[in-house]
Amino acid sequence: MVYRINKLGQVAESKSIDAFLITSSISIKYLCGYSYNFEIGPSPFQLIPAALFVIPSVKASLIIADNETDQLDTMDSRLSVSQYSSYVYERPLDFSAQFLRTMLDVVSENIRKHARIGVESDSLPFSVSELLKTMFPEILFVDITSDLAFLRMVKEKDELFQIRAATHLCDIGQETVLKYAEPGITEIELFNEVRGEMEKAAEKRIPIMADLVSGLRTFGGGGNPSSKKIEKGDLILSDLTPCLNGYWGDTCNTVIVEKPSTAQINHFMLIKETLEKTLELVKPGVKAKEIDSFLRKQLVSAGEYGHHSGHGIGLAYHEEPRIVPYNEMELQAGMVIALEPAIYTNDYGIRLEHLVLVTESGCEKISRFDHRIK
Repeated sequence: MVYRINKLGQVAESKSIDAFLITSSISIKYLCGYSYNFEIGPSPFQLIPAALFVIPSVKASLIIADNETDQLDTMDSRLSVSQYSSYVYERPLDFSAQFLRTMLDVVSENIRKHARIGVESDSLPFSVSELLKTMFPEILFVDITSDLAFLRMVKEKDELFQIRAATHLCDIGQETVLKYAEPGITEIELFNEVRGEMEKAAEKRIPIMADLVSGLRTFGGGGNPSSKKIEKGDLILSDLTPCLNGYWGDTCNTVIVEKPSTAQINHFMLIKETLEKTLELVKPGVKAKEIDSFLRKQLVSAGEYGHHSGHGIGLAYHEEPRIVPYNEMELQAGMVIALEPAIYTNDYGIRLEHLVLVTESGCEKISRFDHRIK
């Protein structure tokens, strides 16, 4: 099991933090490898899926519900696990109180009166913060949300393996769109074929976020697949973002049913050539906004797109570095970014997207699908 908890030592030193209470599922997955099935939505038997309490170089404790124990045998031996009662049927549900009591037991054993505790303010439940403030009125919460996001930007070897595997599912999905796209099939029927092929390759059920739209709907840039029937001459925009073992892939292609117009072919090839040229620009030290500017300038004569030019990806499907006009952040080796230029004009939209790894001297294209319009 992955164990990156030691990385919190850098944050502790820079912000004089005594302990950490990590409550976002993404950060918990990153630090200790524990994840939960988020596809089914918030559990009616849990306050939050898990919490991770850490005193750097001393203690790391994972607090989970007693019905979330299937990963225990893979946990690193340095990590202690505390369980609380969640689902019951013999008595009324009391999972919030059970979680809070268990968390308080873990924290009370290891905290000092004036401790500075690193937390993620966006994911810390109000009931947790209020209980800790009541029990330890002199503690100070220090927001470390941005610090953890910074740690996650540069991927390690095991993460790159997972991202490549998720992106391979994208390649399969895009080939499936080409295979089944024909007049009469609905967008949702086409998406079901795509999902089926991707899950068959993954050999299990996986969460998939997708834009899959056709015809005039492509002009809006995307949306959920609907009951709209695909017609002869429709463009189909498919932006596929599957999550495999907690890590995301992301690619986009635009195809057409039957014969594309000259303008559509020209726009498609302009985007494809621009995307390939951009790969030559991506390397350490280049600012995110420079890539954004390059992409927009190459396409402005044909049309504009009102969204980002790309974004980082990993445990979240959209993370830093954002490829946007304002971002001064410099690329670093080990970052994984999606690049997705587009043209929206003449009542249709075309968007293409590749996923790339920033290397020491340039970049490597992770997605293998060859963009083609038919």
